[in-house]
Amino acid sequence: MALSPGDTLGPYAILTLVGKGGMGEVYRAHDSRLNRDVAIKVSNVEFTERFTREARAIAALNHTNICHLYDVAPNYLVMEFVEGETLRGPMPLAEALPILRQIIDGIEAAHEKGIVHRDLKPANIKVTPAGVVKILDFGLAKGLGPGSGPSSMLENSPTLTVDATQIGTLVGTAAYMSPEQAKGKAADQRADIWAFGVIVHELLTGKTMFHGESAVEILGQVLNSNPDITLAPARVHPLLRWCLEKERKDRLAAIGDARRLLAEEPAALTARVASAAVWKRPTTWAIAALALVTLAALAAVWGRPEAAPKTPARLSIALPAGQELTSYPAITPDGRTVAYAARQGSDEPQLYLRELDDFEVRSVAGSSGAKQPFFSPDGKWVAFFAQARLWKAEVSGGTPIRVADAAVGYGGFWSEDDTIVYAPTLGSGLMRVRAAGGTPESLTRPDGAEKGYAHVYPVRLPGAGRFLFQIWGRALGTALFSVASHDWQAIMQTNAFAAAIYDATGGRLLIGDQAGGLRAAPFDANAPVATTADTSVLRDVYFDVENEPVSWIAVSASGTAVYVPANPTKTSLVWVSRDGSAASTTPQQDLYREVTLSPDGQKAIVRHGLDLWVHDLQRATRSRLVTASATTSNLYAQWSRDGARIVYASNRGGDWDLYAQPADGSQAAQRLLERPANQFPMSVGADGRVLFMEQLNDTGRDLWVLEPNGEAKPLRVTSANETEGRFSPDGTRVAYASDESGRYEVYVQAYPSGANRILVSTGGGFQPRWSRDGRELFYVTGDAIVGVEIQPDGTLGMPRRLVDRANYFIKFESYDVSPDGKRFLMIRRDEGSVPRQLNVIQNW
Repeated sequence: MALSPGDTLGPYAILTLVGKGGMGEVYRAHDSRLNRDVAIKVSNVEFTERFTREARAIAALNHTNICHLYDVAPNYLVMEFVEGETLRGPMPLAEALPILRQIIDGIEAAHEKGIVHRDLKPANIKVTPAGVVKILDFGLAKGLGPGSGPSSMLENSPTLTVDATQIGTLVGTAAYMSPEQAKGKAADQRADIWAFGVIVHELLTGKTMFHGESAVEILGQVLNSNPDITLAPARVHPLLRWCLEKERKDRLAAIGDARRLLAEEPAALTARVASAAVWKRPTTWAIAALALVTLAALAAVWGRPEAAPKTPARLSIALPAGQELTSYPAITPDGRTVAYAARQGSDEPQLYLRELDDFEVRSVAGSSGAKQPFFSPDGKWVAFFAQARLWKAEVSGGTPIRVADAAVGYGGFWSEDDTIVYAPTLGSGLMRVRAAGGTPESLTRPDGAEKGYAHVYPVRLPGAGRFLFQIWGRALGTALFSVASHDWQAIMQTNAFAAAIYDATGGRLLIGDQAGGLRAAPFDANAPVATTADTSVLRDVYFDVENEPVSWIAVSASGTAVYVPANPTKTSLVWVSRDGSAASTTPQQDLYREVTLSPDGQKAIVRHGLDLWVHDLQRATRSRLVTASATTSNLYAQWSRDGARIVYASNRGGDWDLYAQPADGSQAAQRLLERPANQFPMSVGADGRVLFMEQLNDTGRDLWVLEPNGEAKPLRVTSANETEGRFSPDGTRVAYASDESGRYEVYVQAYPSGANRILVSTGGGFQPRWSRDGRELFYVTGDAIVGVEIQPDGTLGMPRRLVDRANYFIKFESYDVSPDGKRFLMIRRDEGSVPRQLNVIQNW
């Protein structure tokens, strides 16, 4: 069915023909409903009911390295449109390794859900401009072979029924077929492992391993000749041998093993492969028989031999559509129950419990706003932070019970002596309270200097005498606390905003980095000494760089791990118009977290992780202004009204203070304000005064103003949390967010008098932004950014929905308004950046 630009296929508008082959045509199309381009593969025949059913199962795959299948129609598939080049070699090993690891990740994710590709080849693998690998047509090869009619769409190897003189699809496919496929046998995951080995060889050498003038000749080589791997680097020879065993029972059993083979040194790999080869010699079996007799006698003397290690088992817990995780998970010590916080759309997060031997998920009633769950040692209770309190709830069911006040909450654990150690807010230090409630006891006290400005994320160790916690400040890292002496000592130095967890099963500490990697450091809880995290464990483990810089993983004492797979660095800067349409400002993905436009709208100060960069939006260039270090981080950058300088918060002096620096970087930063606790700028007025938020231990977050003469004056100081303050363009009003009603709402009041205070939002609101003429106020509410007109007398217009927030990062200074008020500079959450599932590894 030939289509032309301008034609429609269902809700999709055809843009251009991308390619064609024996199965049909591939088009680029636009889905106006979701405002995205898609790839449509139109088949020459209608799909069978079985194929449609299996395709919908494949659509459930949600992995960064797998091209997503969006929809299936009677004779066409709608897929993610992937920009980039198909995989091709030759390529140096160092350059190829990141690509190969991503291919492994994608294949492994599908295999874990029982889906086999069956037609892996370079033509089905693309690399985007950002270096992200996308595997195309996962699990669909069996139904999309050229010449396959409706009755044969789902045969195990339909390509074998195609005449060899047809289009070169069969020849190309034959070069990557496993021997069992070449014989017409059903393909399982080991067929993908064979194809992966062929791809590795071709990527590194630029040479096809099996070639010929016809499919018959190629398949003859696959069946009868030994693969020649001599052209490939010696480093990958063992991997190629294990992948390209002709008997699939001798092949790698799981694609994940290839990741380990790629990571090991050549000597270790060679020894392993040589050892495997030795067992094929007849003399080896005679020696082995004698050895077995000897071992049997020794076993009788020494007792029962050690049990064989258990094989890890993996499963995924996918969240319902529209739901995403909002905090790190927890798991009971016996590894049977998982707790996690998740939000449906724009609703407040709720706490959920999932028994791993049950299909049902239970929500904890009354847990609105829940985050950072942790279990009691017996697994009968779950504790969490919500609504400026620390709560506990019975796992078997029941209403949450208040334990203590906690204005913000920065982690906690439930000790074996039935007390809870927790951090109620940033500068409070660690507190201890009876699980039954009572008066909290102070355990540590940050000093803003050598003892740090924050003690957060305490971690339980076996017994009740010691625990770990994280220090942020000049002394930075993981510390070991003694309950008896109230003394602590540094155990591991870490980067800023990183916190370790304890893995009892491996005797190690686990800590993440800003690339989403998880590393391990050896640690003996009975004989603790200083350690370093040098061993890589997992990739793409989610984290929240500012609020929850703990890798989102939990490990039970019984050896079951649960983690959240996603990578927050996969975000982009985009312009979004008032009708919701988006256009990229830069193709680079990064850990974008804040954007603030210059007064003329031509530049933006953008936070990448914890660094501050100036982006020239006209010239599409960027330069680093402020660099983070192991002990220095930077947040909340604001432009002065004349665009000449940047005001921001930095902890370089110990705790968080206000600093200013020329926007062109021509001079070093100067501290504007130094006072106890932590301060963060929210807005800069025309006369240079700075509206800032201060975070205290007793009153939470408050709003203050730093006058041009250096005096700090309170603006809004209450027992509630007030934040995100913004001067109006003429300086006569202030908009801000407060949770005094029990949830954040947007308010406006006169400045400096505080009179004429009005509630702007109804139904929740935060992150207010003024238009440059002061006649309109934008804010985030529910699932959208809305705009409301504000008259000089304070009269409000009706809120107008402008932008669906679902696809954008909304936190901190995460969007800004152009000078003409017609568009927003925003941070788009690209595929793979949103935490939407939990992975479980048993026998971790």
